[in-house]
Amino acid sequence: MLEYAKKHEEKLRQIFFDTAFNSYYMYENFYSYREVLKLSDDTWNENHFVSIYNYEIIGFIAYRIKRDVNSTHGLIISHFGDYKQNKYIFGKDVMTAIKDIFEKYNFNKINFSVAVGNPVEKTYDRLVKHYNGRIVGIKEQEIRLIDGRLYDEKMYEILAVDYYGKKNRD
Repeated sequence: MLEYAKKHEEKLRQIFFDTAFNSYYMYENFYSYREVLKLSDDTWNENHFVSIYNYEIIGFIAYRIKRDVNSTHGLIISHFGDYKQNKYIFGKDVMTAIKDIFEKYNFNKINFSVAVGNPVEKTYDRLVKHYNGRIVGIKEQEIRLIDGRLYDEKMYEILAVDYYGKKNRD
């Protein structure tokens, strides 16, 4: 179940501390450094949610908002723990977040990206295909992760018109 992350900020901050330099989570942040998690006090520029299962945080979903063009960007999808653990529950919460972006908050577009080589890259490819979105392109050597290496960045977008087109066909 998705909940407003601000309610769980201290616990979420601890999870981010615990995973900050774990190589399993190196793809979670597009930087070679880490900062203390700071959630916005309002939802004008950003939305942050946690995925809760059995009273535990199993994931984090967030995005920034561009009000002038009515779109979201920088979508963050982080599943904590073993990827296979609670995968179905977290996946449903990701789909709810996408649904909410278009249906509840009425945004026109989702822009997000992934470091090429991230194990979740193929899942993002399928997600975009499912909603008739597109791969916008790949920027070469655009991201430096905590391992100090440069990675390519694959960019995606899903438009509301494509989301609703898929929904109406189903």
